[in-house]
Amino acid sequence: MAVNPDLQPGDITDDPIVNKVVDLILKRHLQGMEKFGKTMEANERPINEWVDETIEELLDAIHYLVKTKAIFDKFKADNNKLRAALRAFEKESFTDEKISQENRS
Repeated sequence: MAVNPDLQPGDITDDPIVNKVVDLILKRHLQGMEKFGKTMEANERPINEWVDETIEELLDAIHYLVKTKAIFDKFKADNNKLRAALRAFEKESFTDEKISQENRS
């Protein structure tokens, strides 16, 4: 099963997020077709296998989300430390500059 080569996912809607999702779906479909050689409709697996597969995929997704949140939390903490250091630097720099100017007078 081929995808229309003239299809441009960016032209489907005015919403770039929806267009990105459509693009990802099409790319995933093509990967599946290359790997398994049949459409989802033609795949006759038993329903319990679909459920098991879904559970495994969702568990993986939870791992990815927890990891992403940990990265984001670390970035946020590091950002807060940098902001505090910058405030301290600015405070000390301006104070020293003011003292230097007063000593020259």
